[in-house]
Amino acid sequence: MHEFRRLGAWLLDSLDDQIPDALETYAFQLSVLLPKLRRRTRSITSWRAWLPSQPIHRACPLCLNDPENQAVLLAWKLPLMLSCPLHGCWLESYWGVPGRFLGWENADAEPRTASDAIAAMDQRTWQALTTGHVELPRRRIHAGLWFRLLRTLLDELNTPLSTCGTYAGYLRQIWECCGHPLRAGQSLWRPYETLNPAVRLQMLEAAATAISLIEVRDISPPGEHAKLFWSEPQTGFTSGLPAKAPKPEPVDHWQRAIQAIDEAIIEARHNPETARSLFALASYGRRDPASLEQLRATFAKEGIPPEFLSHYEPSLPFACLRQNDGLSDKF
Repeated sequence: MHEFRRLGAWLLDSLDDQIPDALETYAFQLSVLLPKLRRRTRSITSWRAWLPSQPIHRACPLCLNDPENQAVLLAWKLPLMLSCPLHGCWLESYWGVPGRFLGWENADAEPRTASDAIAAMDQRTWQALTTGHVELPRRRIHAGLWFRLLRTLLDELNTPLSTCGTYAGYLRQIWECCGHPLRAGQSLWRPYETLNPAVRLQMLEAAATAISLIEVRDISPPGEHAKLFWSEPQTGFTSGLPAKAPKPEPVDHWQRAIQAIDEAIIEARHNPETARSLFALASYGRRDPASLEQLRATFAKEGIPPEFLSHYEPSLPFACLRQNDGLSDKF
């Protein structure tokens, strides 16, 4: 039960569906395909991340046809994956009653092998669900950040081209590569969780295609977090020609610091130790009761549970903290 509650916190943020800025907080703080300024933020009520408006009945045919290991995974009840992480085949539609499988909608269909792009994306989602982290080409990230990256990508793929300016070409290329119409044929914007099930499947396939195109550098979108999907350059062999020193990329240290703080805030929403370390940093130089109380209110607005800090008083200067006292090494 503890693991289930922890997973819910990483995946959902909150079960309260009456928070008007929940969608903006979850899906509009990061960016992959589009600059943040190109996306229209939206405040809606009765929304919770990844919880579909209608029940989902999809499962792996190989898993359910195995009499010794028949199971409908909880993850399949959410619009997170297209394929089975164990067998690499598409999840197929079935009919039944809650908690019981009765039969396949297409009883004669053979298991379909998922594409490499879909299998890679779903393996990362499965890794997030089962280990709490995801290994990306550049570095390991927290599961909570992966779910937000994926949800951000899905919303970017549903952005009207009229608002994308010169960046609309990235969306066109992605949808053309996956073989589906732009925005999966949508004319009006609706949250991913409320879309028609067939449309959601196309959205997930487009997300897998986008990640694959970014990783092989077929596209280099301007979103801040796109580089997380860039593969590291190959090393260990040479053509025999004199090597040309690569021109170093300019390092935006301020942008890196902002990104590290954003990731620390995401982790602090679920990790009390990280929340306290971040609180110690933010309270440096202002330890009077009024300032600390105001800071606690600010943390609460960022979605960090007040109980993490209700009885916490920073006793050491932040410079005295060790790296393993809460914040990640990247911070």
